[in-house]
Amino acid sequence: METKDLNMLWTLEEDAAAWPAWAENMTEAAASPLMQEISGAYQASGQGWALDLGCGTGRAFIPLVEAGYKVIGIDPTVACVQNSQHRIRQAHLSAYSILATAAQLPTQTESFDLVIAISCLFHLSITELTSALREIQRVSMPGGRAVLHFLDLEDWRHTLARKISPEDAPIPSYRSVVTCFCSPEKIREWITQAGLKLEKLELRSNATNRGQQCNWLAHCTV
Repeated sequence: METKDLNMLWTLEEDAAAWPAWAENMTEAAASPLMQEISGAYQASGQGWALDLGCGTGRAFIPLVEAGYKVIGIDPTVACVQNSQHRIRQAHLSAYSILATAAQLPTQTESFDLVIAISCLFHLSITELTSALREIQRVSMPGGRAVLHFLDLEDWRHTLARKISPEDAPIPSYRSVVTCFCSPEKIREWITQAGLKLEKLELRSNATNRGQQCNWLAHCTV
């Protein structure tokens, strides 16, 4: 039965080549200003570990290492993992990238002081998304922090692909470009159900020539 929930919207663009092509274009790209900001705000208090979910080509590795962390990056796309490993070798980083999905992390319980999930959670099906949030709670150290990125329902990018019901999102979702848009109420619900504690839910908006981008950053503790 189709789920009717006005607090979330899924779209689907069936392009299996999207992620390898993205990885090729981002091979040498530097960390985004947001990644640099988060790394600077969450400095390691000792020799801690950070988990970068949806690490892509490893753009966040350098600022996370500079913030005092050893880093593990997770990505389900072979091209992304290969590119991130190349970046690690080039920059001689204390980082490791693993081919895996956020919905089933191959890491031990209570391993990480910081988990970041930027531009990845909203590319999961609802089943994978809720599983990923539970996994983030599981692998985080007591007192650990997590910064999670979601897209608001009003974000203009929901017009880029056809709308689908949550049940129609493919699993594994990375085989197509699935995108989730949701309300702040839904974000709070998912985070609470996962056992995470929401400290702050921050809306970041910016206007583009095609419309308004509306990004939510959920700052959580365990």
